[in-house]
Amino acid sequence: MFERVHSPEEHLVFEQLWGDFCEERNLVFIERCLQPERFLLVGEGGKYIGTVECARYSSPEESNSEFFYPFSKNAAFMEIQHKKVYEIGKLSINRQYRGRGHFKRLAAILFIHALETRADWYVAAVTKRMYMYLRFLGFRIEPIDEVFSFTGQLTGVPVRINASQAIRHMYSLKEFRDVILTDTRAQQLLKENSRGLLLG
Repeated sequence: MFERVHSPEEHLVFEQLWGDFCEERNLVFIERCLQPERFLLVGEGGKYIGTVECARYSSPEESNSEFFYPFSKNAAFMEIQHKKVYEIGKLSINRQYRGRGHFKRLAAILFIHALETRADWYVAAVTKRMYMYLRFLGFRIEPIDEVFSFTGQLTGVPVRINASQAIRHMYSLKEFRDVILTDTRAQQLLKENSRGLLLG
């Protein structure tokens, strides 16, 4: 399903996958977070097919998301800045594996991360297409400003996501819940947090 990135070799694989995605989308490869937690999405045959990175938001200078949008100057961000805020970044799936249901597995990684860290909020600069897709799935993803341009052809939306709402919603959707319940770490975390989550 996924692997946490630890070794130099795994970091290299992560950076190659993300670099390929940046090249495809004409994005700038940014590396400002000092201690991100990285995950590699694993596909059929143990092949690495995607990436996602989470990092505690600490300062604008150490934020990858801040490079694309000035979160630290936004009023909606200032409301939550004293809580446990993480930024989601480097979310990608290799082109040949898109449209095959792998996004549910990336979402399960974030589900596990939210439970492990007891995150309050996530912020991200997502593509408009990703924003619309998440809204279509019923996630209460909050845009905190107008759309902006990542590149000439790619439009972004700065968002914040309430972690506990997202966890509950993800668990309420059968297609996500089925993926979550196949992961032993997710099952353990659900047991540990069952009272506070009220998943039903």
